[in-house]
Amino acid sequence: MILIVGAGPAGSLSATLLGKENDVLIAEEHQSAGFPVQCAGLISYECFERYSKYCKVSKAVENEIKGAFFFSPSGNFFEAKGKAFVIERKILDEMLLIKASEFAEVFVKTKVNFKGEKAIVGSREIRPDFIIGADGVYSEVARAFGFKRPRFYSAIQIEAKFEAMDENFVEIYLGRNYSEFFAYAIPIADTAKIGVIAKRNVLQYLRNLIEKHPSVSKRIKGSVVELNSGLIPANLVNFVKGKVALIGDSAGMVKPYSGGGLFYLLIASEKLAENFPNLEKYRSAFLKELGREIRLGKKLRRVYNLEDEELEAIVKALKSFEFSDIDMDRPSTLLRLKNVFKIFKLLLTNPSLAKLALKVLGD
Repeated sequence: MILIVGAGPAGSLSATLLGKENDVLIAEEHQSAGFPVQCAGLISYECFERYSKYCKVSKAVENEIKGAFFFSPSGNFFEAKGKAFVIERKILDEMLLIKASEFAEVFVKTKVNFKGEKAIVGSREIRPDFIIGADGVYSEVARAFGFKRPRFYSAIQIEAKFEAMDENFVEIYLGRNYSEFFAYAIPIADTAKIGVIAKRNVLQYLRNLIEKHPSVSKRIKGSVVELNSGLIPANLVNFVKGKVALIGDSAGMVKPYSGGGLFYLLIASEKLAENFPNLEKYRSAFLKELGREIRLGKKLRRVYNLEDEELEAIVKALKSFEFSDIDMDRPSTLLRLKNVFKIFKLLLTNPSLAKLALKVLGD
């Protein structure tokens, strides 16, 4: 028997794929999937297409995104086009869990505790052959079996009335007054999900964003409709130990430069099923697919550590850059030959930018 702890997307996808050929039990401590909400719900076109193999993702779509505006601290911005979707995580999670129930025995509102090789699932005691920890940032599986934990960023998000510059464009805000990572606004009709990711003081950063940002402060209207907060892993950890494996947030499987995890956990679930029961092969296959992206993503995250004047220079220089060939899930697409030529031309015409590029991408 395989015990999967956690019925979010990582747990549900793993249960669906593993349950086709194995006896699977999935346990979720909350009363339903998708609770509490800790995700802005922005996914790429490729991610949307790949999830469509498992459920009707279109039912969860709140908005179709055509690009993003990246703002400097002073309010200047550049535009990067690219197709993406905003999804309602509660709906996606529910659909994936319903799909998983076709292949696995599902228990909700059920806490799992471990005593050696035994697992207490609610009032039931079992001895699973394999354990998959898909139980998020507070993973009981990771704690019980001595896995190293990721570092974490804090995140806070509100939904409020907002006059978006374009209702089909996400807005990203850079600068040390608004975050130690980045802040954002994701439009949905006449409201937007407005959030901040930082190591600490997220509430103060959010206040700065909505009260002092030269652009955001003029366009946010009315009171808060919804408030969510949570933790986002900052780094991948070793996620296999004997007959136990972690997946999703419990393993730190998120894009280092955005904190998004839906694409990574989908890849991980597929690699887990393809290589099961060899969990070491699962680990190797995941790293072979995404290891390069994670390494480059960590370097790109250094942009958030730059001084405000350096961010101003980058935003100004990128106003004329063509982003259509860049995949938001795969930063290595920056290194495709035609993109390398575009970057080289940009650096030649902006010598000061070359120093910043070395500062961000250098070893």
